[in-house]
Amino acid sequence: MSQRPSPAAQRGISLIVSLVLLLVVTLIATASMRGVVMQTRMSATSYDRSLAFQAAEAALREAEALAVAATAADFPAAGCLGGKCATPAAGDTPRWLDDSFTAWRTAAAAAPSDAAVPEAVVEKMEDGSNWFGCENEIPRQPNCRTPRYRISSRSTATERAAVIVQSDVAAQ
Repeated sequence: MSQRPSPAAQRGISLIVSLVLLLVVTLIATASMRGVVMQTRMSATSYDRSLAFQAAEAALREAEALAVAATAADFPAAGCLGGKCATPAAGDTPRWLDDSFTAWRTAAAAAPSDAAVPEAVVEKMEDGSNWFGCENEIPRQPNCRTPRYRISSRSTATERAAVIVQSDVAAQ
């Protein structure tokens, strides 16, 4: 005949097993909560960057249309005026990287409602060729060289995603 263990000997074991299982479940729940919090932060950052990009893109398209419609008289001989700037000097810090540059033009284009107000600047660059080798043609075609513009657009807000977008435009 087998002898049964006394109930007094089993009481402590069931308590220890229950506490270990409770500890394991608590650790799993804590790790899951950390993962959820991290994914929430990542999706909020992605959403914020997407809004900033859309706003900067809207300002860029508006400034491109402004550059194409502009004439040489619309640009100052030096410096910037109303978001239109003269050709930058070769050794100068690019305007979009210069924190002290304040001549950004606020875009009127519709940007997402949660995004920062986008800004843009149009810089007149040197005239450029419309196609490869057009300067070597004899006789040269009248539309071989056209004015070129560099457009920089940004959407920045304090403690939010910042986006700077650029394009080069040839006026025809």
